[in-house]
Amino acid sequence: MWRRPAQWHSGSWVCGKVQLPALQQSKRREDDPVKKRIVCFGDSNTWGYDPVSGKRFDEDTRWTGRLQKLLGEDYCVSEEGQNGRTIASPDPWEWGTKCGMDHVLPMLESQMPVDVLVIMLGGNDLKRKFHLPAPDVAGSLQNMLLRVRSHLRVYLNSPQTQILVVAPVPIGEGIAQSRFAPFFDAEDALRQSRELARWYRLVAEQFGCAFFDAAEVAQPGEVDCLHLSAQGHKALADALAVKIQDMVE
Repeated sequence: MWRRPAQWHSGSWVCGKVQLPALQQSKRREDDPVKKRIVCFGDSNTWGYDPVSGKRFDEDTRWTGRLQKLLGEDYCVSEEGQNGRTIASPDPWEWGTKCGMDHVLPMLESQMPVDVLVIMLGGNDLKRKFHLPAPDVAGSLQNMLLRVRSHLRVYLNSPQTQILVVAPVPIGEGIAQSRFAPFFDAEDALRQSRELARWYRLVAEQFGCAFFDAAEVAQPGEVDCLHLSAQGHKALADALAVKIQDMVE
């Protein structure tokens, strides 16, 4: 059912005859001493999956942990990574808990105020069971950004929150020999993963987001051809620290 668009009036949103108070707690004064909050929303490469041990890299190795050290004490970097997370593909074979679209809005609310939201997703959407081409994965990202932008502006009263879209590292050449090979149509997934950055850049421009291609500085490790090695985490953190400082300062 169509509803009259909400309008801003005297510090609250007015929709028809119903007046909704704005959530002022999301706004931050220029002299507020609170640290700049950077939230990193992603999959196993944000969680810090170690392709050698199958466990989690320590905080000093994960790109999010290194990012915190590089940015310094004026920043607070929050990790929101989940193994197997997709952008918008429901995955009932993994308990139905992997769809990023279901989690991104409540996650944002729990983290507010947020200065920069970093989104690095899309690799899991290329799995054989979803069989999505790169343009459709980018379309899922469009839908996510539409929801995030609207939620920030209308509900959380935080239009100043910036978003950094990071295209994930492409799948490695040896994926057909990887232990993760059964989950991917190797040749097609390899090709589609290399196309993501081009499409993500267009989506980022459409929504006024900053953009970074992780493939410019890192590649997946040779162990499983999907996950960053310790060196890859370091390279990504170094590059994103510069990018985020340029955005915020």
